[in-house]
Amino acid sequence: MRVLLATDGSEDARAATAWLEQFPLPPGSVLRVVSAVSVSPSALDMSMVREFQQSMHTEGRRVADVARAALTKRFATADVHVGEGDARHVILTAAEEWHADLVVLGARGLGAVARFLLGSVSLAVARHAPCSVLVVKGAPAPLRGVLVALDASPGAAAASAFLARLPLDRGSTVQLLGVVERPHYPATTPALVGGLVREALEQIVQERRTALEQALDKAASAFGTVERVERQIVVGHPVDEIVGAAARPGIDLVVVGARGLGAAQRILLGSVSEDVLRHVDRTVLVVKPSARGAGTP
Repeated sequence: MRVLLATDGSEDARAATAWLEQFPLPPGSVLRVVSAVSVSPSALDMSMVREFQQSMHTEGRRVADVARAALTKRFATADVHVGEGDARHVILTAAEEWHADLVVLGARGLGAVARFLLGSVSLAVARHAPCSVLVVKGAPAPLRGVLVALDASPGAAAASAFLARLPLDRGSTVQLLGVVERPHYPATTPALVGGLVREALEQIVQERRTALEQALDKAASAFGTVERVERQIVVGHPVDEIVGAAARPGIDLVVVGARGLGAAQRILLGSVSEDVLRHVDRTVLVVKPSARGAGTP
């Protein structure tokens, strides 16, 4: 697996590096550490300006080298890339050109407002990266409990399959959560047919529940090395149910899938996945289907 770690030296970026030290990855995975340097252009050809710009590049390289050194023992090979420009552009371009399978970054970078769980850079990367994205929130911990959100869609199935291919600890607990969203009852429904409409809506709920049961059964069968795989189906609003389940004790990671190809022919981040990413206080893995296998170095 080709893993791209984005770092800016901030507290959250250091947490992302620490998470990556413990995160289960296929043998032979390789690492690229990316740092972005934002240097304002100047028309003045002065030694002071040149020295300042050089110092920015030097600091960006230092930050990336520190992260690489911390992860040297985890990866077969590791290198550093320092790009110039907006961090979002640098990270996304690097992920595209290097053919990354997974981008890892902190939820907030330098300058982010502390009360927000998600910064603009991490949100943009999660939205537009051509591969899966691990957004780290909080201090690292052994990966013991994982919550996987499923809705019977291909994107959710790909998310579960991606996780199942990772070398999870045998003692980990994988919780598969399926959420059935109840159809809206039209307020303009005539009272005379209200009972029939409610019956039809309940039938839809039951059909969705049956489809989810099949999806959860299929997903569970892929976790052959994990001793404990739990399944639950609830009826409610997807974001509320997933965020609530993620807040339970023992959940270290939340896994969601991206939705299908959009007009720009790129895997996009759906509204549910984005809201989960915004509101849960756990690390989130957003899985996007890739032409490369999870175990490809």
